[in-house]
Amino acid sequence: MLKIKILDQNDWESWKNIRLESLKNLPSVFVSSFEEVQNEPDEFFKEHIKNNKTYGAFFDNQLVAVVTFRRDRRLKERHRGHLSALYVKPEFSRQGIASRLMSTVIKDAPKIVSQIYVCCVAHNHPSINLCKKLGFKIYGTDTGALKIGSEYYDLHLLCLRIS
Repeated sequence: MLKIKILDQNDWESWKNIRLESLKNLPSVFVSSFEEVQNEPDEFFKEHIKNNKTYGAFFDNQLVAVVTFRRDRRLKERHRGHLSALYVKPEFSRQGIASRLMSTVIKDAPKIVSQIYVCCVAHNHPSINLCKKLGFKIYGTDTGALKIGSEYYDLHLLCLRIS
């Protein structure tokens, strides 16, 4: 049975492990790099859990998927939220878990925001297709936003208006 919840301080180590796994397995999909994040102290991961809403999907008490939701803090931008770091362990992919996680955030978000933003690397077709299926619209492309070695990657900018 799959259980989705917002991670709490007791989950920081599980989040650290899945975050590092995601960055190692899919380096061209995330803005952060494994090389940077692997050297962060445990306090970094604890602070992330404390300061963000990271939703986790658990199967048999094992964290198998995550997505982070963060609300903008500035007064004029507080109506906006951002999704990031969506990852599903490979052995659990193609089971609808990412869709369930994102849908849970979208269901919870209207309590505090009216728009949700997400950036997807242009070649990450599964994530872009999922976002479009959930109602997100591409409103722009940040050309060459990421550089890994000598390769440049574009980011599609997507938005979902929820109220």
